[in-house]
Amino acid sequence: MIGLIGAMAEEISLFRENMEISEIKTYARMDFICGRLSGQDVVLLQSGIGKVKATIGTQIMIDKFDVDLIIFTGLAGALVPNLSVGDIVVSNSVVQYDFDLTAFGRRPGELPDTGRMIEVDSNLLKFACYAYDDAFKTKRNAPKLIVGPICSGDRFESDPRKIEWLQREFGAVAIEMEGAAVGYTCFVNDVKFIILRTISDTGGGGATKDFENYLKKASENSYKIVETMLRVISIKDDAISIK
Repeated sequence: MIGLIGAMAEEISLFRENMEISEIKTYARMDFICGRLSGQDVVLLQSGIGKVKATIGTQIMIDKFDVDLIIFTGLAGALVPNLSVGDIVVSNSVVQYDFDLTAFGRRPGELPDTGRMIEVDSNLLKFACYAYDDAFKTKRNAPKLIVGPICSGDRFESDPRKIEWLQREFGAVAIEMEGAAVGYTCFVNDVKFIILRTISDTGGGGATKDFENYLKKASENSYKIVETMLRVISIKDDAISIK
């Protein structure tokens, strides 16, 4: 089974609309929607915003639904100037930028048991890029795809100085509020994961307005990538390959 998670209702609405829903189970005030999508058994969750909610939802999904992999999808802010609204970011690693043990000689974002960056499964990363090619590469005005680190924290950052620091400190290309929590939870449970984000804003003082204006467009682009991934992924004996 494949787990699909998004933080907000708008980020998972297209998945829910296109699923063949078999049942809905509720744990910790979260609805886990089970069914079929694009030929795969899936469980879909709107986790809610922030790292705590993302962690709770991810752990329940792993414990109760025996998922083989988790795809977290939704929106993010750009940290590099060559990204525009609607462009796609696929994580090769994730970091909690607001985790701070610098008083004890550690670098920003560094966890004692994992270091700073948690890496994504290389096969899932490759499959996400294949899915982008299939969904967009021949289309006019297609969104760009960038692979890179994604940083997560429990703040909506709009200060240009903080945006600059995040890019320089972590080499990150996008910022959001859940992905690294999902990544860490998957890491300690030995579950494969990938974070796929569509750019909804480009940081700075207009970030909040950009986010609200482009929410629908960005969610549609995320759905196209994930739906294509579901059509091509094959899972057998815990091994993931392309059909």
